[in-house]
Amino acid sequence: MKEELLDVTKKSGIVFIGKIIGVVFGLIFNILAARFMGANIYGSFMYVYTVISFFPLIVKMGLDQGLISFIPKVNQNKKKNLITFSLFLTFFLAIICSVIIVFSSDFIADNILSNVQLSSLIRLVAPLIIFLTFIELAKGVFRSISKVNHFVIAKSIMIPFFKLLSVSVAYVFGYKLFGLVGAFYISLLVSSIYLLNVIRKLNLITLLNLKYSSDYKQLILFSFPLLLTGILGYLINRTDTFMIGYFLSEDKVGIYNIALKVGRMSSFILTSFNTIFASTISTLYHKGNMKRLTKMYKVITKWVVGANLVFFSIILLFNEQIMRLFGTEFMMGGFALILISIGQLVNAGVGSAGYINIMTGYPEYEFYLNSLTASVNIVMNYFLIPRFGIEGAALASLVSIALANILRLALVYKNYNIHPYNISYLRLVFIIFSSCFFVNGLDVVINLHWFLELIVLSTVFIGLVSILYYYLGLSTEDQIIIDSILKKVRET
Repeated sequence: MKEELLDVTKKSGIVFIGKIIGVVFGLIFNILAARFMGANIYGSFMYVYTVISFFPLIVKMGLDQGLISFIPKVNQNKKKNLITFSLFLTFFLAIICSVIIVFSSDFIADNILSNVQLSSLIRLVAPLIIFLTFIELAKGVFRSISKVNHFVIAKSIMIPFFKLLSVSVAYVFGYKLFGLVGAFYISLLVSSIYLLNVIRKLNLITLLNLKYSSDYKQLILFSFPLLLTGILGYLINRTDTFMIGYFLSEDKVGIYNIALKVGRMSSFILTSFNTIFASTISTLYHKGNMKRLTKMYKVITKWVVGANLVFFSIILLFNEQIMRLFGTEFMMGGFALILISIGQLVNAGVGSAGYINIMTGYPEYEFYLNSLTASVNIVMNYFLIPRFGIEGAALASLVSIALANILRLALVYKNYNIHPYNISYLRLVFIIFSSCFFVNGLDVVINLHWFLELIVLSTVFIGLVSILYYYLGLSTEDQIIIDSILKKVRET
């Protein structure tokens, strides 16, 4: 198992490092944008952006996923033609879609967003569809040729960095809404140029050849049904934001959006491991080595759960201080932040259960579970938001995510009689929550400024957990992962 753990950890490190840089830049950007713009302006933009971000799903027609399936199986010429065809088609459709939205902005603002004053903002933001579509399609291109590092650089480093840089300049010159919109345009434009240049250098673009028209048709027919998967993902991740804007007000969208971004920050840890572990699952399963797969599932899930428990404990202890970073008006989102974080903790708690189902021959499970999640999320948001506000949206997110993930784990156990838990989890939970109680007691005794309280006591908590875990909970497999991560960091 050592070889597989080293391989997964090493390859996950590329994604992990990129993601953590993106999380840091993204956090700073959102702090600056929220404090400078205020909840109302920030919320108005995010409300419109939530609606606009739906259209790239339609425009790309599932081609990003289709390329992942088609490209590895074809020769170089056909590969270049399929990629070029996909780029030209989606670019053309994105322009048409943007134009239609610009001319329909009054209708969208009045009938969909229920706020006719947002019409001008819709027109301003609509062309972002072109860049968002290209970047999502580029993700499929780079995943299809196993060069995901280029996309990680663009998506996780360049976009958040240039957003931060642009909004900082806007802050200096006093631009608010235009500064925020400009930050998105600049960051997406720069990253798109970078990705397009990499695609060109990799010789993946050519003149379209009509002799491949039957292949273009096959690609579209294969990809188009995958639209539904993307739409389900959108409904799961964006319904709450849209419905808050519809039922409440733009400032509540801003507050909730910040709570959502902070609450989901730890999800990159699971994503990083899943990105690489998925192929390992398939390999071990087809070799019939379920015992080794089970051991890896336990070790990786424990690490993901441990990191998320630390993150959740900090939010539980300092949710008001965390939200205050974005401005005093955002402090009312503290309880929503806790609920969102619980949902992410449950998501982390089942580890790679979803990928185990997919990679072992049950991909339909994910479709059914995502359909269930989206349905529960929509229904609960519809009834809870008007009554409980943003806390109702957070509760809907928690329940829908928890339900789907518990069912994922149950299906894995039903089919293979495996689960990721063992006695070492008890030591992990004991270490984290005993540290949590200690820091909470320390918080009562000492009296610090809220910012120092957040920084100092969070550092004490993380340090205490690390020390206790090193002496009380470290296993041989844990040491392998630690050594691999440290080696990757030194190489970077």
